Amino acid sequence: MELICDVAELEHVVGSRMLPVMMKSIDRLDQHAVALLGRSPAAVLGYVDAGGAPRARVVGGAPGFAVPETSSRLRLPLPRDAAAGTGAALLVLLPGWRETLRVNGTVGDGGLTVEEVFLHCGKAVIRSDLWGEAAAVDNESTEDGPGIGPAATEFLAAAPFVVVTSRDGAGHADASPKGDPPGVVRPIGPSTVMLADRPGNRRTDTFHNILERPEVAIVAMVPGDDRTLELTGTATVSADRELRESMSERNRVPKAVLLVEVAHTRLTPSAALSEAALWDTGRHIDPGELPRPATIWTDHVKLNETTGVAAGIIRKAANERMIRTGVNLDYQQNLY
Repeated sequence: MELICDVAELEHVVGSRMLPVMMKSIDRLDQHAVALLGRSPAAVLGYVDAGGAPRARVVGGAPGFAVPETSSRLRLPLPRDAAAGTGAALLVLLPGWRETLRVNGTVGDGGLTVEEVFLHCGKAVIRSDLWGEAAAVDNESTEDGPGIGPAATEFLAAAPFVVVTSRDGAGHADASPKGDPPGVVRPIGPSTVMLADRPGNRRTDTFHNILERPEVAIVAMVPGDDRTLELTGTATVSADRELRESMSERNRVPKAVLLVEVAHTRLTPSAALSEAALWDTGRHIDPGELPRPATIWTDHVKLNETTGVAAGIIRKAANERMIRTGVNLDYQQNLY
């Protein structure tokens, strides 16, 4: 099956982590992050429960549910079973906006100690048409158990957007958005699913984490449906040609696929998702009311404290207009 088992092999297949990309992250909440958090009604939280298992769920319900108390402290409604002192990751959603904010840190009393903040590119949201017109879903089926049952299979066939949460060997967490036309997660067996590696922000955090710690938790969403599907299990990365070709989209074959052996499935109504009304276009945010993504990336590069000559050159060269032009071109030419 051509499983990828080490970093050298992974980077040979999907590319290495480039310094300019990694310098788009900072270690604190700046004014841009505060502004985005103030407008967001919901996020996906990847965390570890009291039994040590990976979990992921939607949290929030109203704009400003996550409150920055300091530049390194974020208060938010944590699940009751979240284990203190463990890594957690927040994928912050802003309805109507293509980009997402990622906040990684450690679970503390009533929130997160912030360790990493960065803006994720909008490709997953664009591919999924996450904020497009959504019809109400007349389906209340639920599921809770091992494997992937009929209700979960039906939900996955309709889901265009998921968030994959993972941790590295040291326990640092990450939450990465994945988007495609409906069926972004494809069942290929009674307990196995597959996702394609589409172009994104080029950090490949999920793949690097899985090489060190294969346990993952995934949340899938269907626009118009107030249920979420959580899949927990173990993941591997494959460069198998047949699997990759089966996930082709717009004549583009992904460089790798993520395979997940699902241990537990939870398809349940989400109070946070319902209260956030993510699919109500009347509540979507006008992008003109938010900071420009290119401005955020430029400022974050300049705030990044990576040392070295190359990092200094990148900081000095960072330019909002240049980044905006490059991102728009990338969205047009490298969506798949």
